[in-house]
Amino acid sequence: MQDVVKTNPQAGQRKRKKRRRRRGNMSLYYLMLFVLAVIILYTLSRTVFFKVEYYDISGNSRYSDSEILGAAGLGDSENLYNIDLSATEAKIKKNLIYIDDVTVTRELPGTIVIEITEAEEFACCQYEGNRYAVISRNGRLLQTEQPEPEEDLLQIYGLDLIDVSLGDEFTSSDENKKSIIMNLLDVIDDICPGKIDYIDITDRTDITMSYDGGRIIIDFGSSLDYEYKMRYLITIIEANLDADASGELIYISSSSGVSFIPDEGLEELEQSKDKVEDMAGSGTEETEASDGTES
Repeated sequence: MQDVVKTNPQAGQRKRKKRRRRRGNMSLYYLMLFVLAVIILYTLSRTVFFKVEYYDISGNSRYSDSEILGAAGLGDSENLYNIDLSATEAKIKKNLIYIDDVTVTRELPGTIVIEITEAEEFACCQYEGNRYAVISRNGRLLQTEQPEPEEDLLQIYGLDLIDVSLGDEFTSSDENKKSIIMNLLDVIDDICPGKIDYIDITDRTDITMSYDGGRIIIDFGSSLDYEYKMRYLITIIEANLDADASGELIYISSSSGVSFIPDEGLEELEQSKDKVEDMAGSGTEETEASDGTES
């Protein structure tokens, strides 16, 4: 006869609960170890590991490496991941006027790369009467409060500068003028770099320019279709006018084309204008004299 083994269901349930509790305790233990390991690794990465061993600075000629690092607030014993790249770029541009752009990146295991684009004096802008400001090609104010224009630079008149402050981008009381000038400069750089001597945008519907040292005065008109107009006008100058031609080139319309008046013709027009004004003045004097005559 086979013996019958009696089991206690409650005892079995208690054992299973203990095993589950132990597994739960172990999972919590491993989770705590993982979190602790992450904290330790993070702390080490910010203190012991990833030390900056080298600053790779390029593109700078006006400023020394030490001046750039000083402006950025960077020195020895920096941690690679404690450096705020965007804030570092902003510091360099703020503290060093002649830097147009800067890019700061990390390069493992321990290098900070700083790429500098230095600003070059590009144009001179008259403002507030007889004061002049020098701007870079990107519109950064490099010099202000100048009593005389920098004659070897492009001259820009009528830009209506406001809030003139070193290192800032220039602003105009007429924001349309700023966008027009920057667009025109892009086109000039593409079509005839170095050929335009001044731009007068006092009236943005009647823009004038000087080409090739003042040899040709361009009556550009408004900024409408500026790229087409600039290409058209420069083509006329270079393909249709003599190399030594001097005078005024007037853009009329896309259908009517342009009109060129040589210097001789301009002188004749001025003389004719003076004669008309003299005749008008004489007529006025005679009228006034006759009005004052007693009958």
